[in-house]
Amino acid sequence: MIAVNKSFDPKCAKYAQASLNPEMLRRFAQDLENGESSIAEFCFETTAAMVIILDKNMYVKYMSSSIAANLSYTGSEVKGADWFETFVPEDTRAAAKEKCYSFLSDSFSSHMDFCCPIITANGEYTYLWKVYTLKATEEGTENLLLILEDASNSRCLGEQVRRVEEKYNCFVQNFKGIFFQADQFYNIRFISGAIQGITGYESEDFLSGRVNWAHILHPDDLSSFVRHAEKAILIPGYSAEHSYRIVRIDGHVKWVNINLHHNICKHEKYASIHAIVYDISNLKQTEELVIKERNKAHQYLDVAGSLIGVVNTDMNIVLVNRKACEVLGYSEDEVLGKNWFDTFLPDRVRNITKENYIKVLAGEMTPPPFMENYIQTRTGEERLILWHDVVLRDDAGRIMGTISSGEDITERKKKEVELAKAYEELKSMDKLKDEFLSNLSHELKTPLISIKGYSELLDEGVLGSLNEKQKKAMGAIVRNSSRLKRLIDSLLFLNIVNAGKAKYKFDPVSLKELIDQALYSLDLQIKQSRIKIECNVSPCEPLIRADQDYMPQVFLHIIENSIKFTAAGGSVFIDVIRDEDHLHIQVRDTGIGMPQVKLGEIFNKFYQIDGSITRRYGGTGLGLYICKTIIDAHDGQIWIESEEQVGTTVHISLPIYQ
Repeated sequence: MIAVNKSFDPKCAKYAQASLNPEMLRRFAQDLENGESSIAEFCFETTAAMVIILDKNMYVKYMSSSIAANLSYTGSEVKGADWFETFVPEDTRAAAKEKCYSFLSDSFSSHMDFCCPIITANGEYTYLWKVYTLKATEEGTENLLLILEDASNSRCLGEQVRRVEEKYNCFVQNFKGIFFQADQFYNIRFISGAIQGITGYESEDFLSGRVNWAHILHPDDLSSFVRHAEKAILIPGYSAEHSYRIVRIDGHVKWVNINLHHNICKHEKYASIHAIVYDISNLKQTEELVIKERNKAHQYLDVAGSLIGVVNTDMNIVLVNRKACEVLGYSEDEVLGKNWFDTFLPDRVRNITKENYIKVLAGEMTPPPFMENYIQTRTGEERLILWHDVVLRDDAGRIMGTISSGEDITERKKKEVELAKAYEELKSMDKLKDEFLSNLSHELKTPLISIKGYSELLDEGVLGSLNEKQKKAMGAIVRNSSRLKRLIDSLLFLNIVNAGKAKYKFDPVSLKELIDQALYSLDLQIKQSRIKIECNVSPCEPLIRADQDYMPQVFLHIIENSIKFTAAGGSVFIDVIRDEDHLHIQVRDTGIGMPQVKLGEIFNKFYQIDGSITRRYGGTGLGLYICKTIIDAHDGQIWIESEEQVGTTVHISLPIYQ
């Protein structure tokens, strides 16, 4: 059974007192000389020790604040002063100085005690002088360390011990962890601190031997603790900190950090472990939460359809998602830590890309919002990626690297090239078609002029009288030759527009004359269709700004469409309204109308409401396209309102000639 220890071990305390050797004192003095005085001064000031360091000439190099206060000086004021001439009474000065010089030259002695008075602010007082030699081998010199104790008042030592005990007790009471000392079998010999708060056990459970420290360790962490504890037992000076899980008395698992130290007392034959235990459960919970959030973020990156990676200021990859690894052809472990530019970029783009990245890191360049660049896969294949780069900065604004998201557009680029090639081929074919239509129109128009002219002469009886049957046949020839002429004129106009050669001459034109001209050209068709035309356009209407060659085609096409889609017995109304500096013309019929969904497409080239080969109504689908083209060139507007089985109204707005 291990003995119960509830206070300091007297033997260990005695050993600690004996450990105040010249080597330790020399280290303190060396720290003071090097300006690293925090530990030495803490020890001296905590114990109120009166310490003086003298050089070989007996001049003051250091003086603790406690003795300086007794002398009514500060340490800086007496530094460099002759100790014996300034602070030792004349009648004892020579003897004391002789003892110190003799001790300094004695290479076999490291410690000397004698009593001698010094001159204080309140008179002469006798002190016990404890003298130590402090060798400074790198300088080839020696110093003296004096520790003065009041020989007339033995309460000094007790007061110092009391103050130290108060500081120790205060520290232990406020310490949130656990101190313990254990033997090589992990039996607790000394324990204090927040024992119950961390383990749930009382200190008596450990000190009595009922609970061994190894017993409360989590089974999965026991072997690791034993391995590190054995090092602390066997290796002098060993010190290490590790995280373990312990099982509390209530069965709950708690994470702790245990700092293990080697410890041995000269008067004992056994080695032991000194340990400091900290509760890190909250820290572990936070760490697990951070890891969980990090893994979740990584999952989001992995399911993203884009390539994502982070490159640091050393140009190495520190984060990469699954998509990027798949495109590159490497695993994540193979990619992380690699130089992005040297490993994954083709030679032909590597240097310029690296130079630009260096400029970004230096703040000399801002990455463009989007940039296309090539990467090289494991197989040597080059893939084109559309990158979006963002500069990463820390809280101080310093550049830490870049995060990039990219889309593999290799296949899309191939399709774009193919589409561009197909588009050029279509343009070439369209050009050939336009040239063919132009040539065909010219070739057709030349004989058509003769056909139309002689047909009209025959129809009018200029070349001889015709019977009723012949006259009816000749009327059909004249009507269809006029229709064919309008078709050829439409094709010629389309060719002129496509070639960009349409030239307009704007003059003041009478709207009434334009409409009458269209009605005259359609007179035969109107009579045969048995449709009533009601024109409410006055010759007094303001003149419009129009081209006299192109504008007649507009009204010809619009009125012809109204006639074509209106049944026999129906009506077509032509009205005009002045709208400020425009004339608003309305051509309304009582025809078949059209669906609302078709209205958005009727001005397209070659569009027909019924595009089947069995359609009832003829036409090329160019009429409304030509009308809109001409009206747009006149800074006018055209739109259509229609309702099935009710009729259609074509609205035209043209500027008044100013």
